Amino acid sequence: MIIALYLVLCILSGYWGRNTFAGPVGFFLIGLFCTPIVSLLILLLAQMRQPQQESEDD
Repeated sequence: MIIALYLVLCILSGYWGRNTFAGPVGFFLIGLFCTPIVSLLILLLAQMRQPQQESEDD
């Protein structure tokens, strides 16, 4: 039961990281080898560091 929960959290972290620098497979592997909590923290930090895109007026 705990292993299934661990894998579900790894899959969720991969899904949430699909538009980041590591991609879904990268965040899945980070969650698998470290912990899903670590991969989710990395994901949150990566999203916080992305610069806001400025709109240009023509």
